[in-house]
Amino acid sequence: MNFMKKAWEHLDKPLWLASILIGIVLTLVVDKLPFVTRVAMVEIVLILINGIFSIWSGYWIYKHQRKWGELFIFPILYLITAYFFMPQYTYYFALAYLALAYLSWAMRQQK
Repeated sequence: MNFMKKAWEHLDKPLWLASILIGIVLTLVVDKLPFVTRVAMVEIVLILINGIFSIWSGYWIYKHQRKWGELFIFPILYLITAYFFMPQYTYYFALAYLALAYLSWAMRQQK
């Protein structure tokens, strides 16, 4: 039980919450909306919103001096959701999100 308390204290709750909202909830909602076409979903949500969120998450992890392993949170949550609910061509966006988060984090490290 003590391990669970320590893990909960060290957990970056805002990053996890935002990653769940963007990576799972937004992806599911947009996929299920009948008036959102696949093209609009890819352009607006997968490229624009998730791309910006990936850049923000890399900056957030750097700013709050979190461990580099937390760069994987959003891409993995997105990949799980995409695997179960979205077309196969969307799986590759997880790699792009990881790359964007890493670049955002690494570019700040050099300053």
